[in-house]
Amino acid sequence: MLQALEEEYRHLIGLWKGARTGQGVPTRERFDPMSLRGLVARVHLLEFEEQDKLIFRLSGANEQARLGENPKGEDYLALVDAPARAYLGRNMHNMLFHPTGLVFTTEEIHADGSRITTRFIALPLRDTRRGRDQVIALVSEKGPKQHLQATFPVPRDREWHDEVIAVETVDLGNGIPDIPVYKREVPSS
Repeated sequence: MLQALEEEYRHLIGLWKGARTGQGVPTRERFDPMSLRGLVARVHLLEFEEQDKLIFRLSGANEQARLGENPKGEDYLALVDAPARAYLGRNMHNMLFHPTGLVFTTEEIHADGSRITTRFIALPLRDTRRGRDQVIALVSEKGPKQHLQATFPVPRDREWHDEVIAVETVDLGNGIPDIPVYKREVPSS
């Protein structure tokens, strides 16, 4: 799948692989997000507080503008739809720290009835100084907002939430873990 990824994703994976020692996960200290020149505005740095709680620590300027807020301190898993939240809470940490990369395709649903399909890659990092597991995520370029006829309920009175469409794994050199991939079931009408 690596060859089919966007060039910017391959660039991030190359930097990630260059920061690792052996086949493990690189440390946060060895990975310099500033080496993502031109892409930093579309980067998120997230941190696992628990295996099923992934907190935004840093977000680039473009991401803050896209989301309409700075998500710092928010739990990413609380911002996705319930079926994806259950799947990710059970599996995300284990997949990332296999290690494997994850590519997410989501529909960002806004309270005004608009949506944006987004795709991003997530790679694991270890923060040895703080003893935390982290995730570096890069959001790809997106198309324009599309207005829908019907609005979607937005949980917790937020302006937006994510409907996760698919979670795919990316082999980072250690194979793919034996965990099922996620693809949202679309109800038939």
